[in-house]
Parts: sequence; structure tokens; C-alpha cells
Amino acid sequence: MKKKLLTILLILCVVVPATLSAKVFDISLGPNVQFKPDFDEISSGDMGELFGKIENYAFGADLRMKILLAEVDLIGTFGKIGVAGSDYVEISLLPTAGVSFDLFGFTRLGIGLGPRFRVLIDDDGDAKVLGNSGSIESWENFGDAFIKSPLALRASVDFKLGKVWLGANYTLDTEYTFEQYDKFDKLFSAEWTKGRFGVSLLYSFF
Repeated sequence: MKKKLLTILLILCVVVPATLSAKVFDISLGPNVQFKPDFDEISSGDMGELFGKIENYAFGADLRMKILLAEVDLIGTFGKIGVAGSDYVEISLLPTAGVSFDLFGFTRLGIGLGPRFRVLIDDDGDAKVLGNSGSIESWENFGDAFIKSPLALRASVDFKLGKVWLGANYTLDTEYTFEQYDKFDKLFSAEWTKGRFGVSLLYSFF
């Protein structure tokens, strides 16, 4: 009983100040850069070589809309990727819904979940979807791409510099797709070291 009470008090100590200090409404937009090698590759590879290659980066934009503690994000990136011995242009789109906490007036912590669409375009202009297991899937329409795309978890920490938010984020694809909607255990079976780091510089309009 005491542990439950202590947990509730701890949650209230975080949520209440975050709610009171949070903006009622905020929209921010800016560039986003994602480092494509995952955490395992970084820890076991040559850091200088990995970070020095432009092909190891994906560039794009980050749009966020926040209402009190609720936040909706839309992140898009593009870059080159090699799959099964072939080279593709990858366009990645990740819409997420989640929560974010404004702490101490200059720090924002957020976490969200959403489907990550990874469209691969070959030299002939044909587009395919990259599935959650790394397989290349054909698709006929947006709904088909939606159910084949894995749900991704995205965590972020941002620091306020005037009207600008400078932040870092970590994106991890889970093994869950809506094509196999009843297999909820796949939401928690992802390898946590297979995520990718990114940085963003967002301008706040409010």
C-alpha cells in the first residue's frame, strides 16, 4: 500500500508541475537529421568512419503540435539505403501520437508511437514498402502500406533556446504491424539497441 501511494505521489509530482508549466498550444517546425546506423553498429564500429560518411545520414523535417501534455508529431526523412544487394532512395514518414512534459521552463521530454512508412524507390522509379522484418513488400494503395508498416516508438528531449528548440531523439521500430493486429506481444519484443539517433532544430510559432 505504501509503495502504491509513493508511486502515485511521485507521478503527481511530475505530472502536475508539467501540466501547469506547459503551454496550452504550440506548433514547432524545423529540420531533422537522423543517423542511419543503429546503436549496435555505432558501439561496434569505427566511430570516425561511420560519422564521416554522408550516406549514413537521412535528412528531412520535423513538425510537432502540442496541446497541454498531448503531442502529435510528423517526421519525414529521405536518404539512400541498400537492401538485399540493391540501392534505393528511401522516403520515411513517421506520424506519432503521445505525450510531452515541459520541465523547468526550458526542457521538454516526449514519447510517441505511430506507424513508420518506409517507401523504397529503385532506379526505374518503382516504389515498394520496407516491412518490419526488413523484407520488401509490394503495395497497391495507402491502406496497404499502412497495415504493412511497423509501429515505431520515438523518444525525444529538447532544450529551449528562445523561440528555438534544440533536441535529440531515438526512434525504434517495433515488430508490430496492423497486418497482424492481434499479436500485441510484438510491441515489446523489439531489440532496444536497434534504434536510431537523430537531432532536430525546431522553431516555435507560439
